Amino acid sequence: MTVTLGGGKLALMHKWDVKDAVKIIRQERLTAAGGVPTMAVELVESDLVGYPLEAISFGGAPTPHLFPARARSVFANVNLIHGYGMTESNSLAASIAGEDCPAHPTSCGLGLPVTEIRIVEDGKVLASGQVGEIWIRGPNVMQGYWLDPEATDKVVTKDGWLMSGDSGYMDEEGFLYLRDRIKDIIIRGGENINSITVENALFTDGVLEAVAVGIPDNRLGELVAAVVSVKASERHRITESVLIELARSRLPSFAVPVMVLVQDELPHNQAGKPLKKIIREAAAQEWQKRGGKTVSKL
Repeated sequence: MTVTLGGGKLALMHKWDVKDAVKIIRQERLTAAGGVPTMAVELVESDLVGYPLEAISFGGAPTPHLFPARARSVFANVNLIHGYGMTESNSLAASIAGEDCPAHPTSCGLGLPVTEIRIVEDGKVLASGQVGEIWIRGPNVMQGYWLDPEATDKVVTKDGWLMSGDSGYMDEEGFLYLRDRIKDIIIRGGENINSITVENALFTDGVLEAVAVGIPDNRLGELVAAVVSVKASERHRITESVLIELARSRLPSFAVPVMVLVQDELPHNQAGKPLKKIIREAAAQEWQKRGGKTVSKL
C-alpha cells in the first residue's frame, strides 16, 4: 500500500507465471518485484537479466542460500528484502535487507523494533545457535482467533507469546534463521533432518526449486527424498544421480536423499508455495514403484 500512497504504480497478477511477470515488468517499467522465494528465484533465472530492477522482496518460505549472490550477479544494483511472519503476527515479525542479505544469506533478519523473538524447546528458552520453536510477542501479535478460545490457547501463551510452529535459531547478533515447519521435519532412524538443509544442498545453477520430504520406511520410519524443478535447458545436465552426488558432498550420510525426482515444475498453491502434501504423496508413490531401489550409494 505504501506504493499507491506514494503515487507509484502497482501491478498485480491474477496467477503467477514468470513469462507473464517479465512481460509486465518490462511493459510497465516496474522497478521492484515481490512474492514468495519461488517467484524471486524464477525472476532471477528468467530473461530479465540486466534489467534495472531496484528491489526484490520475498517471504513466506525459506530462501536458497545461493540466492542473494545469484540475484546480485543478475541485477547489479538490486536491494533484496526478506521478511518472516504470519497472519497471526500481522504479516511481518522479522526482516532483512541491504548489505545484511549477502552477509547473512540464509537469515530472515532481525525482529522488528516492536517485536520480541525467542527460541523455545519444552518451555525452556534456548541460547543462540540452538534450534527450537520460534516464539513471537509484541503489539503486532494477535490477541486470539475470533470466537475460538480453544484454538487460541493452543498457540498463544498466557503472557502473550505466539508459538509459530516453525523451528529455527538465532545467532549471537540476533539474526533469525528458519529451519523448518516442525511438522515437516524428517525423522530417519531417530535422526531429525531439517528439510531446508537438504533443499539447500540440492541447489546449483539451473535448479529452480527443491522440496525435501520424508517417505515411509518400515525399518527407519522415514527416508529422505526430494523433488526439484530444473530449467528446461539444463535437464540434460542436471540428473538425479548428479543431484544425489551433490547432496552427498554437502550433507551427512543420513541426510542424503535416496531419491531425487527431477521435474519441469512443482505444484503450488495460489500463494505460490509448494504443495508439500501432494509432493510427499507423489514421492512416496514413485518410491513404491521403484521397489525401494535407489541410485544413491548409501
